[in-house]
Amino acid sequence: MPKAIDSKFRHPDPGDGILEVYMNTIIKGIDRFFSVILSLMVAILASGVILTVFMRYFFSISYGWFEEFLTMLFVAITFLGSAVCIREKQHINIGILVDTFTGTAKKISTIFIEVVYIVVSVFLLVYGVKWIQAVGATVSPSSGIPFGWYYSVVPIASLLSIFYACINIAGLFVSIPEPITGYFTDDVIQMEEPK
Repeated sequence: MPKAIDSKFRHPDPGDGILEVYMNTIIKGIDRFFSVILSLMVAILASGVILTVFMRYFFSISYGWFEEFLTMLFVAITFLGSAVCIREKQHINIGILVDTFTGTAKKISTIFIEVVYIVVSVFLLVYGVKWIQAVGATVSPSSGIPFGWYYSVVPIASLLSIFYACINIAGLFVSIPEPITGYFTDDVIQMEEPK
């Protein structure tokens, strides 16, 4: 059975300040919350798509409101997943460029990348709110739900992205635990247990 050794996992040190311990507890709670929410959303989306295909293929039944729900669920997963990718540092970036730097230059380049995430997220937040104000009251013909409820994921994910980018910047200067991703990355070594 494979065993994972993750060097990034660390418990709070006794020397950590009380504020830092509470901050880390809150960050871990937010990480877990969105990981669970996204996992449930993906499970619902996958089950819903299978059910929709089955119903349409075998019974020639199609529910417009359900397909609209699945589409909006897919959009929500994309936006919220993008925010979680910022926390987990899984977005595509020019790693070869950043990895060539050391010390202060590496910190500056990392901060620059996170600031770019913040700028894009602020843009999405501002225009997402304007978008909701302009067309959010329009009611969906198939579900009867105002589109503002569907579109609200854009500002929510933008705020989460800004929060996580700020956390990543703060992590360069104070001790913040790495997220527990639940899957193996390049930073995790898989080893066979002795038999």
